[in-house]
Amino acid sequence: MSNQPSSFPAGIDFESVLRLISKQIYETPLAFIRENVQNAVDAVRIQAYREQADASDPRYRIDIDASDHEVRVRDNGIGMTQSELASLFWTMGASGKRTPEAAAAGCVGTFGIGGFANFGVCDKLEVISKIEAASEGTLTRLSQADIEAAGSRSTIPSVTVEASDASAPRGTIVVGTLRAKTNIEELRQYLRDFVRFVPTAIYFNGERLSQGKFSDLDGRDNLREVSPSVQSWREGDLTLTGQLFEDRGHTLVASVTGLTMGGETVNLAGQLRFEGGTVDVFKRGFKLCATSVPSIIGVSGRLDCDRFVPTAGRDSLDNVTTALLSQIAQLLERVAVEAVLESPERIAQHTRIFRYIMKRGLIEKLGRVRVNLADGSESTLEDIRRRATAGGVGVYFGIAQKQALNQIMQARGHIVVLLSADTYRRDAERRYLEQYCAARAFDGMIEIVEHYKDLTRFEKVFLGELELNITKSYEVRALKLIPGKLTEDIPVFVREPAGGHGLDVFVDVRHPEIGKLQELGFTQILYSLISTFCHEYLGASLKRWSPRFFGDGALNLDLLSKRRSELWVLLKDDIGVVRKGGQRQVVTRSDVHVMSVGGGQANPAPPEQGKPMPRILQVVDDGGGTGIGGFYIRLPDSAFSAYGDLLPECESRGVVWAGNKIEYVISDAVSAAFKYEIRLDEVVATVIDGVPRAEGAIQLGRPLHELFGGLYFPVPEALERFLVPRGDVEIRLELYCDWFDIRTARHWAPKDLVTV
Repeated sequence: MSNQPSSFPAGIDFESVLRLISKQIYETPLAFIRENVQNAVDAVRIQAYREQADASDPRYRIDIDASDHEVRVRDNGIGMTQSELASLFWTMGASGKRTPEAAAAGCVGTFGIGGFANFGVCDKLEVISKIEAASEGTLTRLSQADIEAAGSRSTIPSVTVEASDASAPRGTIVVGTLRAKTNIEELRQYLRDFVRFVPTAIYFNGERLSQGKFSDLDGRDNLREVSPSVQSWREGDLTLTGQLFEDRGHTLVASVTGLTMGGETVNLAGQLRFEGGTVDVFKRGFKLCATSVPSIIGVSGRLDCDRFVPTAGRDSLDNVTTALLSQIAQLLERVAVEAVLESPERIAQHTRIFRYIMKRGLIEKLGRVRVNLADGSESTLEDIRRRATAGGVGVYFGIAQKQALNQIMQARGHIVVLLSADTYRRDAERRYLEQYCAARAFDGMIEIVEHYKDLTRFEKVFLGELELNITKSYEVRALKLIPGKLTEDIPVFVREPAGGHGLDVFVDVRHPEIGKLQELGFTQILYSLISTFCHEYLGASLKRWSPRFFGDGALNLDLLSKRRSELWVLLKDDIGVVRKGGQRQVVTRSDVHVMSVGGGQANPAPPEQGKPMPRILQVVDDGGGTGIGGFYIRLPDSAFSAYGDLLPECESRGVVWAGNKIEYVISDAVSAAFKYEIRLDEVVATVIDGVPRAEGAIQLGRPLHELFGGLYFPVPEALERFLVPRGDVEIRLELYCDWFDIRTARHWAPKDLVTV
């Protein structure tokens, strides 16, 4: 063999690369039409910018003509030369929209995925374009057959080029021959959702879909002003201008009319309602996506901003936009809470703010909160503070009325505050009374009034499983479980350690809340509900003694990821060496496993030996006493192995759907959020208030269940038809799982769902 150096050309399997890109970017006709209409909108915006005109001027127009197997998108924007078609449209990774001109014009896209991605849904693609100054235009054409022929020769396919004036006098026509028959009405509805506020006239089969008015506030006549005029709200280098309103249902609504970042004025308009849901995100009228925004009290609505940037071809936002959206929501959330705290009447209508107050440490601002006193009267916390500071009066608090003792305490001039029933409000009231009024607990320490002996088998199993959950979920091992009847008629209580001793956990195993589980028998569903009992009743107390959590209750994801480095991978999106993957599954009726519970019997038998664990679980609650009846979907086993035990610890649980995606979002309500994303081959269309909608959000009312070596998420009734197969119908699902830590701006995924 010669020692002289030699070389050979690097190879590329073009068809495989194209298949990967098109599957991830344009996998349905909906994505195809959205992305090509977005390109047309950008072309018109640049042309309007060059002509110093508004994009809403009647001289600009976009037409979409759709039939069963063809979609044609035409614009009279800037057009492209033959060389631009070759170097921009037909070149992967290139883009003509990364220029100062494109940014000033308000272009939506910047990624440059190119025309090749359209072959995710197209058999043939024609692009005809002409610039205004050219004597003739250019037609370019490529088909799936051309790509396959080039693949057999291990070459990159060639695009056919011809002269054509079909797009004259200026503009671009994109013609896609679709591989599968499309639903015309579905395309129209989908496109309208994205373009209804675009200033340029956009027509679909002759019907105008755009030029709706994007208002910073809907139904102004039904709103009452909270702030009497436009305000400026600031946090760090970000300043928002707007006004706060309240609707007839006492929901606060922020009208946003401006944004300044680091001294630079940025176009921003929209409205946020402080209730759970999704936020529709727009850029100059073009909808980018509907997304859930981390929030303590909940936000929904719509915002339009020039700084918002989508990810390539998907219904999602880039990291910078996600961070900006979160910052805007958090600032407005603070403004809303401060406005509520100004009025005792408003405080009474907005109990959700107390979770925010506890998380943000705003206890001192609770002076206007009204509380009930033991003698039946009311007082504000600031009035109690004033009386306590003046001296001569003791302040006590409790959650149960003991009439004889109340009268003695009141007769001696002391103040006895009866704390609220709501957990967060009760904790906030107690913290204020302790810090600013030197108050002491009126009810005293919870104690056992009767020790239980001769425990039944069920009671022993309950205690053993409860102890196992505590040690597994919270890593609290220095503890002792003591069975007995408790004061205040509560089922369980954690007594904090004194003198270096471990925790004492008092458990009334004969309390009705526990006794009702006995009818389930010694089954997996029983053990799952004992786990739920542990998280709901003991979670808040145990988190203070667990290394898995910070003092504010946030999951310590950094610590956990280091411990589980063989299962987790930290995604460094800015480096670009890790690509998120998913698991593709086909679910049929045979994958649905039925379990009967309640009615004095339990029949949660596992599948036959050798068969895979059920992907869909149907719990039939015969007696209706457990409240867990319904369908459940299994978390991917890799995600369950990596961090399935963390999810039941998170208090905030909801599901969001938009487009063809359903997302379960589980959060510790402080900084960490888990996302279980399910992609379907159809749009998740539901009917809300009689109107078809392609997005929505609800809180999960049923618990998660750890059964058959996995974790099952409840399927809301509105989504059952998309996730639960009926008859011989198959449902194809693509599954993704991620952890996000807002505090550290980090992002994790299970290792075997990620391709490096």
